[in-house]
Amino acid sequence: MIKNERSFVFTCEQPVIRLWIVGMPVVSPAHIEARRQQILEAAALCFSRDGFHRTTMQAICREASLSPGAVYQYFRSKEAIIQAMSAAELHRNLALIGELAAQDDTQQVLSDLADAFFKRLDENLPASCRVSVEIWSEALRNPVVGDALRVRVENHLKVFADIVRRAQGRGEINPALDASAVARIMLSSFYGLVLQKALDPGLDVGAYVASLKALHFGSFWYGPLVNDERPPANGVGSQSRNGRLPRRKSRSRP
Repeated sequence: MIKNERSFVFTCEQPVIRLWIVGMPVVSPAHIEARRQQILEAAALCFSRDGFHRTTMQAICREASLSPGAVYQYFRSKEAIIQAMSAAELHRNLALIGELAAQDDTQQVLSDLADAFFKRLDENLPASCRVSVEIWSEALRNPVVGDALRVRVENHLKVFADIVRRAQGRGEINPALDASAVARIMLSSFYGLVLQKALDPGLDVGAYVASLKALHFGSFWYGPLVNDERPPANGVGSQSRNGRLPRRKSRSRP
């Protein structure tokens, strides 16, 4: 066996001659994930600043401080980056929903989900909302991006509808309502604010969430109610004995 200064190793074993390189670094999964995240974060900054179409792969390389070869090793196109972003968000959100949905009190589940999801809108501005708008816009024209977004939306709708159906089975939510339609309302409440927040970064997320909970949990209508069954300001105990929200008194027309 002969080892030269370049750390190449030659073996002469008849009838086969083998060649390999000694000392090549083994790239760990942690290093690979860190590098992917570095590229995704750089792409998000580019997309939020310049838009999807104006951003080039070269611009992403510069933002990530990586060579084109290093970036293309992980992502061959901007569409591949969007696919990875959507998959990562879906994985993160499904894990969070699964954790919070394990509670027995559906109202508490929905309240905790609202707090967790909407909190992100204040933490990651301005990039996150702008990137979301860019992805939705591109999804209308680009089938690859459209498919990635559709998978993300459909999976969210499924888990939200499952939460509603379980609550209907326990008598917590009106069983006459379409669970899938309720799920769409829940998801629209979030994406609708993402759109507004991208346009108006100073929008008060806390006030929005408080009003959203009032709409869902029964403290929105404040009277006059039948038999003065006025719900308290925090929405707790706002249901009547039969599990339905108190009815407003009908007002006579002048």
